[in-house]
Amino acid sequence: MSAEDREAQEDELLALASIYDEDVFKRAESAQGGETRICLELPKNFKVFVSGDSTESLQGAGFEYTVRFLPPLVLNFELPPDYPSTSPPAFTLSGKWLSPPQLSALCKHLDNVWEENRGCVVLFAWMQFLKEETLSYLNISSPYELKMCLRGSGQSRTPLVSPSAEDCGAASSAAA
Repeated sequence: MSAEDREAQEDELLALASIYDEDVFKRAESAQGGETRICLELPKNFKVFVSGDSTESLQGAGFEYTVRFLPPLVLNFELPPDYPSTSPPAFTLSGKWLSPPQLSALCKHLDNVWEENRGCVVLFAWMQFLKEETLSYLNISSPYELKMCLRGSGQSRTPLVSPSAEDCGAASSAAA
């Protein structure tokens, strides 16, 4: 690790820790990395339409709710020794209310931001994009439809979209 890379990483992590509360940005204790929880800025009177499939007791009916918040997007990252001079951060992005294709599209955009800013720190730019532009980038507008389906015994409802993390990013896609 070059002294310049190490200094840039430390400066970036210190800056993020000073900008964001600990519940938003957490630096990893054992590695050069961390986790950030990104709450999107929703338009006023943003509605979510929750629908079920026709085999449920809802019989295809749905419910519409006005929401002020959605569950946060979670960006986990690790900074390789040659970041930012050569390599991008390794990262995973997850969001309980987004589909795998939507998460993949966001990850590809983060990769593009790295390519456009190669050699510079990018975590703040990534976080700002996710917070301020996710809805417009994915063409999500009100009402946003969330489809629910039954799993297992049918006693509980779970989102149709997978809540698991979508692995992505330049570093992890190279292994594919």
